[in-house]
Amino acid sequence: MRPLLLCALFFITLSSQAQHITPLKQHKLNKVDVPPSNYSGICRVSDVTYALVSDQESEDGFYLMDIHMDLKSGKLKRVHRKGYFSSPAKSKDRQGMSERDLEGIAYVDQTNSMFLGGEGDEEILEYDINGMATGRKLNMPSCFSVNNIRPNLGIESLSYNQQTHLFWTTTESTLKSDGPTADKNHPNVRNRLRIQSFGDDLNPKAQYAYMMELPLAASSGKQPSYLLHGVSDVCALDDGRLIVMEREIYTSRKRLNNYVNIRLFIVNPKASRAVDANTPLFHQADDMFMQKKELYSFKTKANLSRRNLANYEGICLGPRLNDGRQTLLLINDTQDGMTRHGIRLKEYIKVLIIE
Repeated sequence: MRPLLLCALFFITLSSQAQHITPLKQHKLNKVDVPPSNYSGICRVSDVTYALVSDQESEDGFYLMDIHMDLKSGKLKRVHRKGYFSSPAKSKDRQGMSERDLEGIAYVDQTNSMFLGGEGDEEILEYDINGMATGRKLNMPSCFSVNNIRPNLGIESLSYNQQTHLFWTTTESTLKSDGPTADKNHPNVRNRLRIQSFGDDLNPKAQYAYMMELPLAASSGKQPSYLLHGVSDVCALDDGRLIVMEREIYTSRKRLNNYVNIRLFIVNPKASRAVDANTPLFHQADDMFMQKKELYSFKTKANLSRRNLANYEGICLGPRLNDGRQTLLLINDTQDGMTRHGIRLKEYIKVLIIE
């Protein structure tokens, strides 16, 4: 996500309402000497090693980070960033940043390689564990072409599950051919997305229709100064289900009532009907969209007492705790520790425990 999207969000408080989820406090990465970046995706590589992708780098690659967790409580014990592993960018913008605009990341253990999804070129390319491009990529269906993507609302999500041997991705918002998209002028729109799977052969498998909830802004009765509502990531589970992370960023016109709202939903592709890529989603009947159940939500607000913004863009499975409970790790994007009016935004990792 681009820097302008967060400029007006400075003071944050967290509120949450859990359903079968135990949330832990945000873990500040600056306290463990992890430098700021533009983290937009995360995946687990081994017991304690994770890979993170950043959407504002001069080269195309990923960070490796060791994240040690107390397997009794789920609390983070220590975090260490190892380094950035990359290939030269295919093209750069005027600021010298890669135009791939990397947003999603997935690790495949069979090939010991990373797949990185770019919102700039709408491609998901493979890199070896040292960050070098291999020349392989997921064969994206034509409906995800650059010409059918709204600017900066393309490939944002990526997940791979070692048990199901499936990749999963979707766009941040509605494709041009599938209907309107929610924005500050149209807050009453429910975005319609295509969730696409791929096999180990890198070819597309099934495609499913997913309908987002209405933005909270739809019920406010006021037109915001800025509104972004889309899916920021997905997480593939071992049983074939998916966790979908819906994210809403709202800025009021007077900059006094700003928030980020995160909602996690669970869907089951096995119980859903696949759609074809040629029929626009606004022509699909409601029963063609995936049934979804809300797993957890939390809302961050702007006020004068708190300053811990956490715009979470990435989600992945963490380890199972000693009692068998599954952990989820969320990473937020601060636009490289962006500072506005003397307030420096900070990186966090948030742990959720599925009960």
